[in-house]
Amino acid sequence: MAAQFEIQLFTNRMIVRNISTGQTIVRVATQPFSSTRLLIGDLDAAEQLLGGIIKDMEGWRRFLRSAVKASFQPMEQCEGGLCPVEAQILCDLGVRMGFTEVEII
Repeated sequence: MAAQFEIQLFTNRMIVRNISTGQTIVRVATQPFSSTRLLIGDLDAAEQLLGGIIKDMEGWRRFLRSAVKASFQPMEQCEGGLCPVEAQILCDLGVRMGFTEVEII
């Protein structure tokens, strides 16, 4: 069974929940990834934060050997929906993290 994460994105903050275990980690970025115009304005900083959260999850090493699904849910700066560029940024973040399937809610 593939691991599955639900990732809620806020301005410079993420909430990540492992659907299988129910474990949730909330973290504020020490290096800001949001800009005044984009929820993810710095992809490298967002990747660093999300990677740190995943590594703090119980059993994170087994995620490296299995298929991992992720659902990204922007919670701020998304009035009127995401434009194609913003959706692509989220997909790129998923690819960088090694997720095999990415859904944008």
